[in-house]
Amino acid sequence: MNSFDWNAIRAFLCVVENGSLSGAARELNVSQPTLGRQITRLEDQLELRLFDRRQTGFELTDQGTRLVAEAQSLARSASNFARAADLEKATAPLHVCKITLGEWGLHFLSGKTEEILSDLKGVRVELYADDAFWDLSRNAADIAIGNREPRHSHLIAQKLGDRNFFVYASERYLRLHPEAHDPNTWTAQSWAGYCGSRARLKSAQVLNNLLNGNDCRFSVNSSVALLNLLTSGQAMGVLPDWIGEHEGLVRLSKEPLAQNTSWLSFHERLRIHPQLSEVKRRIIKVFKDRYKLTDLDLQAHLNGERL
Repeated sequence: MNSFDWNAIRAFLCVVENGSLSGAARELNVSQPTLGRQITRLEDQLELRLFDRRQTGFELTDQGTRLVAEAQSLARSASNFARAADLEKATAPLHVCKITLGEWGLHFLSGKTEEILSDLKGVRVELYADDAFWDLSRNAADIAIGNREPRHSHLIAQKLGDRNFFVYASERYLRLHPEAHDPNTWTAQSWAGYCGSRARLKSAQVLNNLLNGNDCRFSVNSSVALLNLLTSGQAMGVLPDWIGEHEGLVRLSKEPLAQNTSWLSFHERLRIHPQLSEVKRRIIKVFKDRYKLTDLDLQAHLNGERL
C-alpha cells in the first residue's frame, strides 16, 4: 500500500459498525456510491477483500475480521493525537468553540449568545447550521446538537429532552380562514412545507401525511423562511413545540403529531478545556430552560381548555 488513507480506514470501521453501506453512508454524510468506492479503493490498495457483498448487507471476510482490531487501534491513535494537540492548545489565549446544530437550533441559540458567553474571556463561538450529525472525532466541531444519539465510545451524549410537533398558524391567517380551527378543513388550507434535502425532516413527513401526499402551496429549504411564511399569515405549518410556542403563533392540533428526542454530544477531550466545558454547560442550560418553559406553556393551555 503506497499511501495511507485515514478516511478509508474510517469508512471501513463505519461499515463494520453499521453492518451496511446505507447505514454507514448516513452516519458519514456521504452517498452510498462514494462510500462504496472508498471501500473498493482500500481493498485494491491492500490487495485484500475486506467484505463479501450480500443482499443482507456487507459481511466481513476472515481477512477483514482480523484487520478490525488494527483499524480500531489506528482510530484510538488518531483520537490520542487530537487530544495531544488539544493539550497544546489548552493554554492558548483564544478558544474557538465550534457548534453544529440544525436550523431551529441555530435560530434559537443565536439569540442566546449573551447568556452563553457572559464573563467568558477569550472564547469565540462558531455556529454551523447542518442537519447532518457531524463526526466530532475529526475536530470538525466541538459540540453537536441533533436528534440522533451518537454511538461512538469516544463521544459523550446528554439527552436534552423529548419534543413534540404540532400544527401552527398566525392569528392573521386564522382571521382570514376561521375554518382552519377545524382539522377537517386542513387539506383545503394553504400550507408551507419543506423541499429539497429538508423534505426528509420529521416535520415534512408529518405534513405529507396530513395532506395525503398533496403538494403545499409554499415549499422552502430553510426553516427560517418557513417560519416567516407562518408568522406573516400566508400559510399554516408543522413546527416543533419549542419553536412554535414562542413565535406568537396559535397551536391548532391538540395532540402531538410526532416526537423527536434532542441530544447534545461532545468529545471527551472537551473536558480538558474548562472554558469550552463551561460553554457546553451553558448551552445545555438554555436548551433545558426553553424546553421547561415550553412544557409549562403547553400545560397552561391544556388547563385553560379544560375549564
